[in-house]
Amino acid sequence: MFHAGVTCSDCHEPHSARLRAEGDGVCLQCHSQAHFAVREHHFHALESSGARCVACHMPSRTYMGVDVRHDHGFRVPRPAQSVALGTPNTCNGCHADRTPAWAAARVREWYGHDPVGFQRYAETLHAARARAEDAEPRLIALLGDAAQPAIARATAASELALSVSPASLDALARARDDASPLVRGAALPGLAALPPDARWPIAAPLLRDPVRAVRIAAVELLAASAVPPRDQRAWDAASADYLSAERQNADQPEAHVNLGNFHAARGDPAAAERDYRTALAVDPDWVPSYVNLADLLRALGRDAEGEAVLREGLSRAPKAAALHESLGLLKVRAHDLPGALDSLQRASELAREEPRYAYVYSVALHSAGRISDAVRVADAALAGAPGDRELRDWRAQLSAMSSHPAQ
Repeated sequence: MFHAGVTCSDCHEPHSARLRAEGDGVCLQCHSQAHFAVREHHFHALESSGARCVACHMPSRTYMGVDVRHDHGFRVPRPAQSVALGTPNTCNGCHADRTPAWAAARVREWYGHDPVGFQRYAETLHAARARAEDAEPRLIALLGDAAQPAIARATAASELALSVSPASLDALARARDDASPLVRGAALPGLAALPPDARWPIAAPLLRDPVRAVRIAAVELLAASAVPPRDQRAWDAASADYLSAERQNADQPEAHVNLGNFHAARGDPAAAERDYRTALAVDPDWVPSYVNLADLLRALGRDAEGEAVLREGLSRAPKAAALHESLGLLKVRAHDLPGALDSLQRASELAREEPRYAYVYSVALHSAGRISDAVRVADAALAGAPGDRELRDWRAQLSAMSSHPAQ
């Protein structure tokens, strides 16, 4: 609807927020009553609640646990998609005693086919979340499809950023010039895979973007880059925007972690350490504060202090995989391989849905000479994430280095 140019005030009177017409009348301002407000379209008894437009296309949802209001996604009911992907559908929202398969069969009986709908990105995002082998080309296609909603295309950019390749880097770089600020901003984090100096030519124009959120995203990406004199004024203005936005949220620990990351990237470790410790003071349970502070201390040659930080974090969040991984890597640097393996194994067990932890654990097992175990861990992780590039590359290396061919 929004993509086609419909705005809030087409349906709501802007000063009172009341609907411009009662019942289905607000929808029938644009949609033909003879075509849509008939049993042949909705297949429910006339005047019943199931015959109302909002019943199928704007079902009630509870937001934030307390706010009951109509979903404004304006989706076509697609129960067959629920069967395939496990997504919700409005048919079973009412007919909760029936299965999605039942609903899909009824809809197919009514229309003679499975409804397709206008939003065609669910399968692609499902493939991305499942780390399917064909996820990357599908995400690249979605990112470049201007006919799809900007929020879905921005999500595709965010998913591509999790595991970049030359093809996805090219797609993310092209997205810099997208018409939507959502897409421009979402494309930037994936470019962090490039060396800092290579990021600047691509992202620097967005320091002058008309949308503040995009300028802030550009600052985050470029913080570790050298600023050419010609861009100094743009950098100063955009980085001031960034710092102001984070300081405005100073009651949240993530704002201080972001400030710490910025100062660390700009070569000011004292300011970074101060920010990370402030984040811990604001919320001692915020795991990223411990991880980032320990990593800064590593860079400063203060791993002993970093270990104390990580253990303090684990005393408060013993099931935080990121803390176990950080401690494991610290143990690797300390040449305590048995201790490292214990921590890295724990991280991989706590976050089985994140293949990166299994990858790091498998590499450590290989370093310890436990080749079969390294292969077993990599194969188990690949079974759940067959499209993960890092795991696939590592498994290929294992095959080349040993007598364990890939399955």
